[in-house]
Amino acid sequence: MAEAIYRKPVAFAVLATVVVLVGTVATMVYPMVRADMHPRVDGLKPLTALELAGRDVYQREGCMGCHTQTVRPLPSEVERYGGSRAQEKGARYSIAGEFAFDHPFLWGSKRTGPDLAFEGWLKPASWHAPHLASPQAVEPRSNMPRYAFLSERGIDGAEMQAHMRALRTVGVPYSDEEIAAAPAALQGKTEMDGLVAYLASLGKAVDRGAAAAVGEARLDLKNPKAGDALAVSRGQALFAENCAVCHGADARGTPDVAPSLVDDVFLGVKGDMPDGAYLAFIKGGSDEKKALGRPGMEAGGMPPFAGQLKDDDIWSIIAFLRQAPRP
Repeated sequence: MAEAIYRKPVAFAVLATVVVLVGTVATMVYPMVRADMHPRVDGLKPLTALELAGRDVYQREGCMGCHTQTVRPLPSEVERYGGSRAQEKGARYSIAGEFAFDHPFLWGSKRTGPDLAFEGWLKPASWHAPHLASPQAVEPRSNMPRYAFLSERGIDGAEMQAHMRALRTVGVPYSDEEIAAAPAALQGKTEMDGLVAYLASLGKAVDRGAAAAVGEARLDLKNPKAGDALAVSRGQALFAENCAVCHGADARGTPDVAPSLVDDVFLGVKGDMPDGAYLAFIKGGSDEKKALGRPGMEAGGMPPFAGQLKDDDIWSIIAFLRQAPRP
């Protein structure tokens, strides 16, 4: 039977084509027309005009060539990108429903740079502009090109209106009011503003914040790891992994991004605070400013690490900071 088919190349080609088409319809076309194959996160909202403009810049500059947006459900991925902070297990990695309004998807496949799926939770918006303008000023080992020129390019409001209308035709629920308001919302904004807004939005469709803040700060707490050489060494490694991206490898801070941790200023006020304050702030993030009675940086947005680091880890980081060289 097989030999007979091989003797009829035209019939064989037609039969092979039919088989491939049937397989394509069964595995690709049919799933796409099923409603249950297109989940959507409850309360999902489309990008604002500024965020959408930033997404356009992200695509134009080829950012997906080095960055992915797909935190995979692997323990190492979840830990590396802070997914363990999410209260819901399903929110600890990228899920299909949060990308329902993406056209096209920007999941990517190459990681020259880190994954950006949870970027909106991992870093404050104030971190991105200095990093984009001069990546090496923030992270000396970075091989990312500079994008300072984006600050000199404005955004065309009429063009973004047309983009929003086009997206509405494929199911993105932009209202007439949102489209009409786009030019005013983009007035005076630059492509740098847009890209920063887009990066700060990534992952925000799902609550991936830390566990509840610690509440009242216990300033009387003593660091059980103080003076422990092994704890200091471990704290240095944990600092490099979790804190150096904003505060610098030497903990001396990054201008307009994050303050120095080795001077005599704490949260914008001269005069250090006890170890208990450090524990509270690292666990609760910027929400602890009020409890500690200090303003910090006006645009500061330190994320909470309560769901990512254990108390022993945080105490080790504090022990390292106490031992770090002072300027």
